[in-house]
Amino acid sequence: MDLAAILITFLAGLGMGAINNVAGGAGIFALWAFQYVCGLPLAVANPSSRLGAIGVGLFAWLGFLRSGVRPPTRVWRLALFAIPGALVGNLLALKANDLAFRGYLAVVLVLLLVQQWRHAANGGARAPRTSPWLGPIGCGLIGLHMGFAQIGTGFVATLVLVATYERDLLAVNAAKGVVVITSSIASLTGFALAPHVLAGQPPVLAWGPAACLAVGTAIGSYLASKWTVAKGSASVRRVVVAIALLSLLEQIVQIVLLLRH
Repeated sequence: MDLAAILITFLAGLGMGAINNVAGGAGIFALWAFQYVCGLPLAVANPSSRLGAIGVGLFAWLGFLRSGVRPPTRVWRLALFAIPGALVGNLLALKANDLAFRGYLAVVLVLLLVQQWRHAANGGARAPRTSPWLGPIGCGLIGLHMGFAQIGTGFVATLVLVATYERDLLAVNAAKGVVVITSSIASLTGFALAPHVLAGQPPVLAWGPAACLAVGTAIGSYLASKWTVAKGSASVRRVVVAIALLSLLEQIVQIVLLLRH
């Protein structure tokens, strides 16, 4: 990596950490930096983003602790259900081709945009509580998504935790860091072990770019956690929507190019 690639990847991590801590949807920054700046193929860029996701979750949690917001122990127990989901997601990511991945990502981005539109339309009303079984099942799905795509995990985690854990978004954001830590560590471990346990599987982690991204996500996430406690998360919503729209447009273009070939 040259100096420009290191700087851009760090800045991408900074934005990813800050926005994902407050709301979500900025994991696409990792793919953009890895693919278009570092020259990594999608099959390596996607797994390598997990180190940055650990930075997001870990330093969000530390930032909330420093600000006096401590997720209870039951959140850590709930987050354990994300581990098997993350490992299954890893297997799917290793087997999926670029078209399948981008098609899935486009669907996720559409759902994220719908979620943001509904949130704005109902004035930010919280979802009602549902069956307690939704928590473990939902965390399993969060892990599955983290293992497969990573992008949008913060949104999925927020929706699950609002429905099953707490309606206050400050408490939800603090708990979300716990789920992201657990699922991203499980996913990164799975990708690191894949060449040793799967026959014919080449390494899929680019540790240099991943480390540059992780440093940025750690700083951005920590700063954003302190900002969230002081200001709340509403002001970042327009940025999230803009990122999701640009990301969706890119996926559509890439899908069209893949279908032509």
